[in-house]
Order: sequence, then structure tokens, then C-alpha cells
Amino acid sequence: MKESPTTAARSSETVPAALPWWRRLGRRNILYVLFVALLVPASIWLESTGPGGPDRGGGLMAGFMLWSLVSFGFFVVNAILLIVALVQNKPLAKPFIACILPVAVVLGTLAFEELTAS
Repeated sequence: MKESPTTAARSSETVPAALPWWRRLGRRNILYVLFVALLVPASIWLESTGPGGPDRGGGLMAGFMLWSLVSFGFFVVNAILLIVALVQNKPLAKPFIACILPVAVVLGTLAFEELTAS
């Protein structure tokens, strides 16, 4: 059986090298993880500089509200990108990981709380 010119060209092409882990994960996903990682100590710092007594908790609540607003927007944008990737038959890994990240942060926090509470 004779190969077509396109099949012969494809078989002679070299396979591209595997991408590094940070390129496979995606910039927006890495930036989201960095945002969460920096928001935790920033919230603790805000809490430590705030008032004591019954007015305590403002720094942590500000951090939580900022996280929830950013995470909601991050989730909505990446859900739209996931739907677009499904429709256009593009790779789904990056938007799928991005949709799971906010949920994973919540589940990780709840699991950490359960581990430290006992």
C-alpha cells in the first residue's frame, strides 16, 4: 500500500519535546495559586494589625471576601473557556484544571480544618 504525501510527511516529522510542568499547567492557574498563597499571609497580617476584642476578625473576613470574589470570577471565566474549548475541539486540560482550583482550595481548607481540630 502506497503512503500519501501527507502521511509520509507526518511520519517523518519529529515529535515535539514534552512541555515543562509549568507550561502544561497554564499561567492563569499558576497565578491563581500564587494569589491564594499570598492572600493567606496578607489576611493574617491585616488581622494582626487590626483592633482586638469584639471587633476582631476584619482582616480575615476581608481576605475571605477578596478570595471569594476573585475565585467566582476565575471560575466563571474558565467555565466559559471550557465550554468554548469543548465546542471548538481544543485541549481541555488548562480550563478544566482552572475550574477545579477554587473548589480544591475550599475542600483543602475544610480537610485541613478537620485535621487540625482533632
